[in-house]
Formats: sequence, C-alpha cells, structure tokens
Amino acid sequence: MRKSLLQSFASLGLVQLINYAFPLITIPYVSRIIGPEGYGIINYATAFVAYFNILISYGFDYTATRRIAADPSSISRVFSEVMTARAYLFLVSIILFAVSLFVFNPLASNKPVAIIVFGSCIATCLTPQYVFQGMQYLNIFAFTNFLRGLLNCIFILILVKNENDLIVLPLINFVLAFGISAFLNVFAVKKFRLHFTVVSIKKVWKLLLEERMMYLSSFVVSIYTTTNIIVLGFFASKAEVGYYTTAQSLIFIVINVLNLPLSTVLFPFISKAFKNDVEEGLNVLRSLLPVLIYALLFVGLSIFFLAPFTIHLIYGNKFDDAIEPLKILAFLPLISMVNTFLGIQTMLNLKMDKDFFRVTAMAALIGFLLNLLLSSQYGFIGTSFSYLLIEIFVLGALYISLIKKDVNILLIDRFSLAAVIGICKNILK
Repeated sequence: MRKSLLQSFASLGLVQLINYAFPLITIPYVSRIIGPEGYGIINYATAFVAYFNILISYGFDYTATRRIAADPSSISRVFSEVMTARAYLFLVSIILFAVSLFVFNPLASNKPVAIIVFGSCIATCLTPQYVFQGMQYLNIFAFTNFLRGLLNCIFILILVKNENDLIVLPLINFVLAFGISAFLNVFAVKKFRLHFTVVSIKKVWKLLLEERMMYLSSFVVSIYTTTNIIVLGFFASKAEVGYYTTAQSLIFIVINVLNLPLSTVLFPFISKAFKNDVEEGLNVLRSLLPVLIYALLFVGLSIFFLAPFTIHLIYGNKFDDAIEPLKILAFLPLISMVNTFLGIQTMLNLKMDKDFFRVTAMAALIGFLLNLLLSSQYGFIGTSFSYLLIEIFVLGALYISLIKKDVNILLIDRFSLAAVIGICKNILK
C-alpha cells in the first residue's frame, strides 16, 4: 500500500474526528435549549434541502474525480464544465424550492429556517472537492474542517442563548459553509492554476446527459436515506422527528468520521489501479474489505450497547426516546461501508453505472413503500427499521449483481486472522 494513501486517510479521519468532537461540546448545550421539537424543525428542513444539494452536486464528486484522476491535464476543462453545470442546476433549484415553501406544510410553518438551510446549496455550487480528490491533494481539508468546527463551536456558545435563537443555528452553518467553500475554490484555482471558461448550455446539457446515471443513483439513494424523514414528518410530531433524526445524526457522525475519509481517499486511488489493471483494482478492494468489516463490526457493537449512555450524556433525559432508534441503526456504518465498496468503489470503477442505478432504483421504490407503511403504523421506530432493512437489501442486491458479472470481492480466505494481520502489516509499511 502506498504510504501516502494511509497518511491521507489518517489525516482525513483525524480531522473528521476532531470536526465532530466540537459538536460533543455544543450538542449538550444546544439540545437542552431547543429540545427535540427544535431539532425536528431544523433536521426536517435539512433533509428536504438535501434533495437540492444532490441535484446541484449531480454526482460530480465521483464522475469528475474519475475524469481528473485518469487525465490530470483535463483539470481546467472539467472544472469549467462542473462549475457552469452547477450554476444552472442551482437556478433550477431556486425555482423548485420557492414552490416547495408553499406546498409542504412543515416548511411553510418555518420559512425562515428553511430558507437559511437552503443557502447551503451555494456552498455546494462552489465546493471543488472533485479537484482535490482527482489530484489526491486532500490535506487541505484537515485545515478547513478544523477551522469550520472551531468557529461553529465558538459562535454557537456565544450566540445561542434561548429557544428563540433556533434560527441562529442554520445561519451559522450557512455562513461557515459558504466561507469555507469560497476559500477552497480560490485555493484550488491558484494551487492547480485552473482557468475557468463559461461552457455553453449545449455542452452543459450534453454533460448532464452523460453523467445522469451517477446523479440518478445518488437521487434514488436519497429516497431511502432522506425521504424517510420527510415521510415521517407527515405522520409524527416535530418532537418524534427530532428523536429519529437525533439517532440518525449520531450514526451519520460515525459514517462521516470513518466511511467518508475512506471513500474520499480510496476512490481516486482505486480508479488509477483499475485503469492500470482491473484485477489489480479488485485485489486492493479484497485486501481492504475484511479489515474494515472487522473494525466497523466492533464500532456497531459499541454503539448498540452504549446507546443509553451516549444519548443521556450528549442530549440529556429529554431525548430518551432516541435510544431505541439508535440501537436499531447501530450497524448502519458497517452496512453502509460495505455498500460503498460494492457500489461506488467496485461497480463505478468497472463502469457498471447502469447496474448500480438499477439496484438503487429498486431499493428506492421498495424503501419508499416500506417506509410509508412502517412510519404510518409505528412512527419513528418503524422509520428506523425501514432504513435498516433497505440498506440490507441494497447490500444483497449489489453483491448478487457483481456475482452475475463474475466479480467477487468478498473472499472467505481473506477474512482469516492470519490474512487480516498480514494485510494490516502491509498497510503500515
């Protein structure tokens, strides 16, 4: 294994850990001020706006990364295409969001919060993550994420004093997200000497058509990862939405601390390996997966047994009802990581975009119906089970799709203790 690969993961993993250490200071403070209902309002708006962030992102953090990693000389052209495409998608998002403000009651009753949360879409437009990933220059994220976490912590402790300051939380997030994204954009332009040129609408449309499978896959995934909150909002109180999103947020923290750095660091590295030789790329995945499965299995067990302690420590007794959904979702980081390896790391690098989309589209349909049924009958507990079951379905469907193509990255002999120890020694060299 390349030493730089391990260093990049360690750097991003550490910064993610530090970045989420700050909320451990602010969450106990804020949760006792705004309560479950306040969390429900903010998290509902965030879940809804996620659709627009997905539209604007359009999967470019994977497809553009893949293009730059394969041909670094194309970096300015890719940058110009993505920036122009995202600008058009942002304009479309503004129109759709304006209509949504009057159609969806949970948004209509909290317009100021929803509008400020929507401001995060500007940061999505500006963020050049695909540039840094494609060039495998990721250390800059250590500095910017740490700075953002520190400033967010300071501003919250200074500005949030009572439940009427609910709107201050998304406002702080918007200002920091915009500032960091703008800085990264300027830094990328200077660091890699990028030359921006406006791309014609015709070329943008062609690009969107070419990359549509990655976007559609991201969108349908959101149907069973984000729509569950939207659906729950129709059947449950704001407080119950707050209980569920509290548990889901803690799980997402674990995923972001562990899975996100892995995905960010490994995708361009593995893309290059696949370009050189398909079997080489598959062997890298086969070697890494057992180590990560064992590590995240331990994480899942820890979350399950420490759920009551974690909720009480961070959120207080008002959030006791979040303990059960946290237990239900405890092993999602493990399942999510395996799904990322099977789908993003394997299928996309093998150009199996359509197969990946078919699986996620099927999961979206089943997940939506399952969530509708379970949420209406069992509230936020049903929503929790719905999310878990559909992720398990995705894992099975992705694995079967790869087996049909004679691709298997889950080799039993790689899971032996001796093999895992050998892989760990190789990584640490």
